[in-house]
Amino acid sequence: MSTKTMTVSTRRSFMTVAGAALSAPLAAAASTLPGSVADDPLKTRLARLEDLEAIRALNHALFSDPSSAQLDPDIRAMSPVDFGAHDFIEVAADRQTATARLHVTLHTETAIGPDCPLVQMARLQGGGMVASAEPGVLENVYVRRDGTWKIQHVARSA
Repeated sequence: MSTKTMTVSTRRSFMTVAGAALSAPLAAAASTLPGSVADDPLKTRLARLEDLEAIRALNHALFSDPSSAQLDPDIRAMSPVDFGAHDFIEVAADRQTATARLHVTLHTETAIGPDCPLVQMARLQGGGMVASAEPGVLENVYVRRDGTWKIQHVARSA
């Protein structure tokens, strides 16, 4: 990976984590507003957009730390395909659950086997791994707990 790509990747990682950290309190505050959201179509639309944005922030946080998804221990990173243009998020009418289909590229590293002196030397020098990238689709389920969206389940679609 080149230095330029690593710098851009680091900036994106910072931005996704910062965006997730800033959007969660806003979503929690919006859920505690007085008055019924269903009474006003503008409030209903705003609440839906805030829900979508909070879920997108969770997805960005997931991309920065794929180990929290508990998919496969070999997955080292995930990146959205076409900046999430093909992703689909659906929030239930009661605004307590949501589902999403995320098109991603999964970056994996698998240890070279069998264990022999040459592979041991490669591991001591930071090698001994085979890196690959493959497209995939994640099917996520979200729940709202105490006014905040949480990822309940992440599954890799076949």
